[in-house]
Amino acid sequence: MNQKNPKDTQNFITSKNHVKNILKNTNITGQDKIIEIGAGKGHFTRELDLISQSVLAIEIDEKLARISQQKIETSNNSKVLTMDFLQFDFPKNTDYKIFGNIPYNISTDIVWKIAFESNAKYSYLIVEKGFAKRLKNLQRALGLLLAVELDIKIIKNLPRSYFHPKPKVDSVLIVLKRHHPLIAKKDYPLYKKFVYKWVNKEYKSLFTNNQFRRAKQYAKLTNLTDYSIEQFISIFNSYKLFQ
Repeated sequence: MNQKNPKDTQNFITSKNHVKNILKNTNITGQDKIIEIGAGKGHFTRELDLISQSVLAIEIDEKLARISQQKIETSNNSKVLTMDFLQFDFPKNTDYKIFGNIPYNISTDIVWKIAFESNAKYSYLIVEKGFAKRLKNLQRALGLLLAVELDIKIIKNLPRSYFHPKPKVDSVLIVLKRHHPLIAKKDYPLYKKFVYKWVNKEYKSLFTNNQFRRAKQYAKLTNLTDYSIEQFISIFNSYKLFQ
């Protein structure tokens, strides 16, 4: 069970104009079912209810959940569920999109859950800007592990003045777009071990000198600090063949 308290890093966006402006950067339509992470005081919940087919908002704080539910009390399709999102089971055999202004101190846990437990093709998250850059960084384990499932893009910078209380860090809206998995599910445990050895530069524990030269040549990799996810997967596939 995660011991971090989401309340420690809650920064709300309460302006209706700001909320609408942010949602205009998504592809959410009236045909979409939305799972919202962290309803907060219901400002996004209310607008999401207006522009989508339905909203299932997850809020861990009972008081905030009641406030959010009041914001959509006239809705027939939307509701607020009081629980820890990290304990939430995503629905099976149905399409949905995800939206969340998420607590910064559990951002990694939330993104990991979305990547490997949900089937959402599009997930829109408000996160700390530095965290967003780390998600996209293929020199880090997290970036390499997520990239086999998701394309991650920063789509909007959000001024600190949008938030209450005002955060000490810059924030952005990102989209996680699911693509066809780049490796087979059965290979993921091996891939995970490979990734951690790679980012720790333990190349000699993965390849002989000749194997490493051949793997880099096949992947057309000339720089160990500048490569695409496709090149990295090629290196991993060579590693598998050499075993």
